Amino acid sequence: MKRRVSVLAAFGLFLGLAACTPAESGDPAPDVEPAEAVEAAAEETPAPPPRPPSFATAIERNLPSGTVAGAETPSRFELSASNADFSEASEYAASMQSFAFLVWHDGALIHSEYFAPYDATLRPESASMHKSVSAIAVGAAIDAGYISGTDTPIGTYITEWADDPRGEITVEQLLNMSSGLKPLSSDGGMQSDSMRFMAGENVRETLLNLELSDEPGSVFHYAGTVNQLLALIIERTSGQPYEQFLSEAIWAPIGASEALVWYNEPDGFPRTHTGLLAVAEDWLKVGLLVKDLGAIGDNQIVSRDFVQAMTSPSPANVNYGYQTWLGTEYHPQRYYNDAEEGFAVLASEPFAVDDMIYFDGFGGQRVYISRSLDLVIFRSGEIRFDWDDAKLPNLVIAALQAE
Repeated sequence: MKRRVSVLAAFGLFLGLAACTPAESGDPAPDVEPAEAVEAAAEETPAPPPRPPSFATAIERNLPSGTVAGAETPSRFELSASNADFSEASEYAASMQSFAFLVWHDGALIHSEYFAPYDATLRPESASMHKSVSAIAVGAAIDAGYISGTDTPIGTYITEWADDPRGEITVEQLLNMSSGLKPLSSDGGMQSDSMRFMAGENVRETLLNLELSDEPGSVFHYAGTVNQLLALIIERTSGQPYEQFLSEAIWAPIGASEALVWYNEPDGFPRTHTGLLAVAEDWLKVGLLVKDLGAIGDNQIVSRDFVQAMTSPSPANVNYGYQTWLGTEYHPQRYYNDAEEGFAVLASEPFAVDDMIYFDGFGGQRVYISRSLDLVIFRSGEIRFDWDDAKLPNLVIAALQAE
């Protein structure tokens, strides 16, 4: 429990509202007590951990922000009839404090559910689902000729590392989180390097000062800094702000509506490891783009080969591709590093299909994709440390198979 509380507090601080008042957190205001009684109670009972802020209100906190322009006329899905009974899946989604639960199957949207008080206009916190989108953007940058290929040493683009061992790290090793770069320290609490990075302080300097701790390609270690280096490369090679490149290369072409990104700096350089605020149907469109190997209908938006590589097991972790998770092997607890340290996501059983691909956002933000079933599932909601990675997709698949 201690491990989970520490992660909870850190993420709450990251979003800027961990130290909320009782009224802000939803708790009733306590009665005023004499100072002696308060002090005595404090000695006997440790203070509860702060509640995380709601992901539904990220648009009010993620400031400054920038716009990812969508299509001039965003596409909309028509809900199709289905005989599948998703009641169990819906009950699970509701029990997990979900905002939205959508299912695309066999060429159509067959389930679209928003949990009160939320509706289809909500743009909640994406958390690390943004990482998967940023990987697609790298593919688009390769297609455009801005990046030579995934095997290119990053010193080609991060010229400060041109004559440095860190410059020998490849773009692919950034994509599959096997860069060998040392994670930021969390020592020092709010003044630690990791918390300063999360807060957007001196991000470019922090990135360029990252140290090499392992042989590139040898160790899997998931880190926001590694992802942010990809954004730096996209901006340097394209000559465009990340959000503009994303809009022109991916977001508008898939027919998405306007989204928001969370800037690290007053006038730009968005966090690409979190903070892509988009409506549920647009996340479904990104899932369809991946399912169909970079195409939306007849429009090949990102090369088929890149998306195939993005969704294939990587040498350092068979359950990870390019900034995207895979269900290749079953683990009851899925860790974010080879050392199996820190927080782990739970799974009560293996995925019901062998080809599960998914975007993983903190606390249960998910896009699940199965090409064999022509299936995309989207779920957004409040942070849940008890999120079961396999339960929602397996309930959906069971309902489809029972039709």
